[in-house]
Amino acid sequence: MKTKRNTPIALAAVALGAAFLLSCASKPAAPGAEAFPLAAMGSSFGSSGLSAFAKENLASFSAFTLSNGLPVIVKKNAANRIQHISLVIRGGSTAASPATAGYEALALKVMARGSAKYSYEDIQSILDETSSGMGSSSAFDYSTYSLTTLDKYFARLFPVWVDTLVSPSFKQADFDKELSQAKLALQAKEQNPWSKTGLAMNEILFAGHPYAASPDGSKESLEAATLAGAKAWYGDRVNASSLFVVAVGDFDPAALRAQLESGLGRLPRAGSALPPAPPALAATGAGSLAKVEFPQSKGMGYLRGDFAAPAPRDADFMPLNLGMKILSDLLFNVVRDKYGAVYTPGSYIRSFNANYGSITLFKAKSPGKAKAYVDEAVGLLAAGKAVAIDPQASADGYAPLADVLEAAKAQYVNGLFESQATNGAVAGRIAQSVINSGDYRSYLLDVDRIKAVTADQIGAAIDKYLLKGKISWVALGSADVLVPAQEGDFESFSLK
Repeated sequence: MKTKRNTPIALAAVALGAAFLLSCASKPAAPGAEAFPLAAMGSSFGSSGLSAFAKENLASFSAFTLSNGLPVIVKKNAANRIQHISLVIRGGSTAASPATAGYEALALKVMARGSAKYSYEDIQSILDETSSGMGSSSAFDYSTYSLTTLDKYFARLFPVWVDTLVSPSFKQADFDKELSQAKLALQAKEQNPWSKTGLAMNEILFAGHPYAASPDGSKESLEAATLAGAKAWYGDRVNASSLFVVAVGDFDPAALRAQLESGLGRLPRAGSALPPAPPALAATGAGSLAKVEFPQSKGMGYLRGDFAAPAPRDADFMPLNLGMKILSDLLFNVVRDKYGAVYTPGSYIRSFNANYGSITLFKAKSPGKAKAYVDEAVGLLAAGKAVAIDPQASADGYAPLADVLEAAKAQYVNGLFESQATNGAVAGRIAQSVINSGDYRSYLLDVDRIKAVTADQIGAAIDKYLLKGKISWVALGSADVLVPAQEGDFESFSLK
């Protein structure tokens, strides 16, 4: 069955008004880059060539460092009454090992269950009464521990959030509950064919790499996890040298500084050294195919091909990012619409320091045949073609990449702004900017970076990372589905 899908030009026509929600009326003085550790020296922010969007948002920042050395970034936003604050813990998977994978996520969840001053019941009662939220997330490069609440409740919730960070109770019963939940979540992934495809891919792609320590943990690491291990993680990682704070909302920076100083300023200045930056993933070599039998799929297959991609700070990042979005349209056009070989195809790259991209086929009747259709779509992009803005006006439904590029950029920019519609999402962008570039302001330049991409740059990036890159494929499904998939067909793309 075919579904109706918006064309790039239709999506590009959506108003970009969300961009203005990210700007702020109040303009506290931003610090000099040389005075703050999370503003990179020698960056382009000292130049006069900034866009109006970047200038306006830059003026909404304040930054300072607590007495124990903990950096704090405040982005003032008076457009709503939500206040969000996140403690960002550097390291993520790179600070763990396969044996301790998942300990960070476990520790953060246990911390949220109680502290020296507040029991689990106290915390839940206050959160429910105020419709507020405390939560955590763990990833390859960093983790966060956050509070989101209305401004009128911030003074009440902030001490709770701080106490769980500075004086967590770490009760055995709380740890046992969170460990049980983590095991159940992992079991659910093992039983879901698409999630299982991702788990199998990660084992291959991250073999011998720091990212092999999954943020969610593994069956082996969770079986061995103990409360003592969670406490050891806390002692190593929750210190000013491993942390920074991001706050987004209608904050008074001076008042927030005083609150943070009396709270997080009590954290120790240093702990274990930060892990080194993760090395890039293997980028060259022949492609490979791993077949994973999954009888429960009942005649349906799942296919995913992963490859090394440029990191967000790399000059090739935006060209490849745009190229993979254009390829995603081609995959939908060819693999789904033309051949009806898959339910949902896609392609994209991520934003990790050791970055990678994926080509995905969700529910393919025959992964082996579908790969040939993927090759056809990749061949079109390699030849400089994209899905035409108006397929009816084209003889074959395709157009030169240069003809659709501006529409693709507009679609990308629109999606970028839509993804930053909440204060929590903006805080996430700021945190990621620090992790990826060392500069909390770097995301403000993304729109200009997108607009500067040329068709030639996209072609060069696709050639370097996709056509000449090493693609690791995983095909998952019942035995009858996997038999026709031949390993030789997955060593490279067969372009016509």
